[in-house]
Amino acid sequence: MLRLHRLRHHAVGRHVLAPCSALTRNACAHGTFTARQLSTSSARLAQVKFAHWIDKETGKLDTAKLETKWKTRWAEAKPPVRKPLTAAEIDRLFYVLVMFPYPSGVLHMGHVRVYTISDVLTRFHRMRGKHVVSPMGWDAFGLPAENAAIERSIAPAQWTQQNIATMKDQLSRILTDFDWDRELATCDPAYYKWTQHIFLQLFKNDMVYRKDAVVNWDPIDQTVLANEQVDKDGRSWRSGAVVEQRKLKQWFARITRYAQDLLDDLNALNWPDHVKSMQANWIGRSEGAEFEFALDPPIPDAQSKAISVFTSRADTLFGVSYLAIAPDHWLVSADHLPAEHANHVLKRAQEMLSGSSGGGDRSQRTKDGVFTGLYVAHPLDSARRVPVYVADYVLSDYGTGAVMGVPAHDVRDHEFCQINSVPVHISVVEPETSEFAEESKSELPVFTGQGVLRRIPENGIYGGMRSADARTTIVAAAAAIGSGKSVVNYRLRDWLLSRQRFWGAPVPIIHCASCGAVPVPESDLPVELPKNIELSGRGGSPLARATEWLNCKCPSCSGPATRDTDTLDTFVDSSWYFLRYTDAHNTQRPFDAMAASSMMPVDIYIGGVEHAILHLLYSRFISKFLWKTRAYGTAAVEHDSTVRSEVKEAIARRETRGARNGEPFTRLLTQGMVHGLTYKDPSSGRFLRSDEVQTEKGNVPRVIRTGETPTMSFEKMSKSKYNGVDPGATVDAYGADATRLHVLYLAPPQDVLEWDTQSIVGMQRWILRLGRLVDTACASSARESIVCALNARNKWSKEARETYRHTHVAIQHATESLEASFSLNTAISALIKLSNYLATVKDCEHPTFGFGLVCLVKMVAPMAPSIGEELWEILSQSKCLHNLGLVDTPNSRIFAQSWPVLDASALKDVSATVVVQINGKVRFKLEDMVPDQDQSELVQIASTMPQAQKWMFEATGQPKHIVKVIHVPNKLINIIVK
Repeated sequence: MLRLHRLRHHAVGRHVLAPCSALTRNACAHGTFTARQLSTSSARLAQVKFAHWIDKETGKLDTAKLETKWKTRWAEAKPPVRKPLTAAEIDRLFYVLVMFPYPSGVLHMGHVRVYTISDVLTRFHRMRGKHVVSPMGWDAFGLPAENAAIERSIAPAQWTQQNIATMKDQLSRILTDFDWDRELATCDPAYYKWTQHIFLQLFKNDMVYRKDAVVNWDPIDQTVLANEQVDKDGRSWRSGAVVEQRKLKQWFARITRYAQDLLDDLNALNWPDHVKSMQANWIGRSEGAEFEFALDPPIPDAQSKAISVFTSRADTLFGVSYLAIAPDHWLVSADHLPAEHANHVLKRAQEMLSGSSGGGDRSQRTKDGVFTGLYVAHPLDSARRVPVYVADYVLSDYGTGAVMGVPAHDVRDHEFCQINSVPVHISVVEPETSEFAEESKSELPVFTGQGVLRRIPENGIYGGMRSADARTTIVAAAAAIGSGKSVVNYRLRDWLLSRQRFWGAPVPIIHCASCGAVPVPESDLPVELPKNIELSGRGGSPLARATEWLNCKCPSCSGPATRDTDTLDTFVDSSWYFLRYTDAHNTQRPFDAMAASSMMPVDIYIGGVEHAILHLLYSRFISKFLWKTRAYGTAAVEHDSTVRSEVKEAIARRETRGARNGEPFTRLLTQGMVHGLTYKDPSSGRFLRSDEVQTEKGNVPRVIRTGETPTMSFEKMSKSKYNGVDPGATVDAYGADATRLHVLYLAPPQDVLEWDTQSIVGMQRWILRLGRLVDTACASSARESIVCALNARNKWSKEARETYRHTHVAIQHATESLEASFSLNTAISALIKLSNYLATVKDCEHPTFGFGLVCLVKMVAPMAPSIGEELWEILSQSKCLHNLGLVDTPNSRIFAQSWPVLDASALKDVSATVVVQINGKVRFKLEDMVPDQDQSELVQIASTMPQAQKWMFEATGQPKHIVKVIHVPNKLINIIVK
């Protein structure tokens, strides 16, 4: 094999050029290769043409055979032997992570899009010399599998494993290249053993706790429902019963303790701004105050003497007209409510909790309320009594479960007062200027902005203060008498971990009457799901009925006990899978600290924007928790004597150059949804199946039954709209490479993709053009190597210089698109332009043509891998690569080659056309000019042109006086003469 060589002055590609040997030097001297010199092992290989893959009758490529050939070759490759990474490998490591799928058994076009994007970036970075990690697994627990199992009378595990096998085959069909030796499934006991271990670490560190929380309860099926199982009318999807709100003991994670860290570290992440905004808004940091409204009169034996209320607008404190508490607030009890109000209030509160008083998200409701008969004293004016209402929009688990109503300065509070006949207190804040006052009056029924406290008796000494000053002063006054304080509040609530379903990781806790909640010993993990259990979707948790599994001994006292019958939220499973990938088969711990520290953080995470809040937030939380507890990271390995110092230094470099402080994902790429062409009946609005519409000449669709033109739009693909596209059928019809190229070309990854099957033939034609170009190059013998040619670059023809420039323009655009902007459609566009140009080159024996084609094939390969492999094999088995002086080892693979490297000096235009204006009017053009000439040279050249005689010279032949010259480099020169 020829020794690899990189040009010193001309960056035409790393590890692609062979040294200018005696053979190539001799060829350089004579301008061509002799027949004897071409009698090499490479030249003797049988000539293979791309045309051999094309059916002579149909003119179509035999994609099935071609793809099968390369999938077979790839499958024959031996899996890598995983060893601890060296320092050099850590420095080169690039972790590409795509959100793992739920194994539904059906690959849809959204899957095709996201996994194609992931695969392209994986192959690109490998060709760039990176040590790429690109794993795949299955988010296999959850309600859909449980429901499918119930409907089909099949065990969820069996259903899931069948689907995984099907989807692995489907992923192979679209030519993806994942590290399957790192494969995992969250439903595998070997995986959820460690999910349970992480729960116990949270338990050990006081990061999980159990408390009462409201759930959706189906009174007929006697079971808990997920939110998605409750319809818009508040009824169960299965039984049709009105869903009730009940309180059950639930497990929560204290994610709120990490709220500020999660907020602060967003700034360092290379994520889309809108995703970071969504995360920040979900965390919802508010700086404000908490005031104590004392119960007036006090309630004997109550758990508190006051109602605590948070507000970010302390300047409106004197405008409070009522307090609103949640329907399940501790005060909503027969023991605390006045007797004359209790029955009515309790009934109305129960209606609010059950959802029968309005439907939808309770936090968004604004009108439903009931007076409790209770009053509280104002924190700074004890003589003033404020009525207390139960309000549907207040949530007990958000903040203190109580809010203050200021109807003059809050639209929702104003509406509540109108509906519930609450006496409205006067406005206490007014705009600073009359201009703002008029604006607020015209737009809103209340003034919600910052302003000045009005000089009225209610505001007392605070009248005349600006809002910001008043907030500080009012809070200080309340703090001085113990009725208020400054606080920071977060919208974020603790993470509800419990699910009352079967198909999930059991909570590893044992409940003992004597010892309470006791963690399952680590040696007893995993707590596996019981087998052969009947699932019906009715009668509460299936685990509670598995008595043999349920009853056990307490690990602490050995007394009788029971297992926890909840399973963990599937977001727990997906909150750490990227760490397990780093050491997927470890049986002693979730992952080795060294392995995870070497690979984390993920360099790029790819997935749908629909996961931009919860999945990403929970993953960040668990990753930070594990990092802080030294499960991985620089601190986890710094005292490990088995780790070499240079490896520790490489880990530290990786940790500091990517996401920091335990952040798992340095960069995020969120791909848009795939929409399908949808037809509707123009009269009824009914969605039409494809067989109900026919396309006439001119591509005009008609409804077969009526002859009318259907309403057409692109909408999210779904079965009910009959607009889905079967990826398997698309691959069968057009080939996987063309399907991939089409998916990438239709829209940038971040945008919605409107799928149009008709235009995919354009990609098929482009593939055929690439094949013809390769066959042309193989039939044309380059006169010399590219190394020798570059040494005589000043002697190139204009076409050769232009070919070299076009090649490097394409390299620049494709590299930037794949490395920085992810505008993969732009990359393909650049490659199409290069192929179109190469098809016009006349001197195909000049090495710049062959070099341009080699670069083109390399850059196409990540996007169309089997085509790239085939074209490269044809080039390597011909004399093309040999004559160019490129590495031409027989049987070399395209993905063993390196990505072309940009030669910035080639980007300058080969020639320029300069428009010459005299006194602002176009008079003639200077063609084929050397680029970047200064204006004095251009004036001199222009003055020698025959057309200049009339405009730049007097009749006597004397040159006119040049007053001014305006020069736009390489485009225009305007000569002002007098």
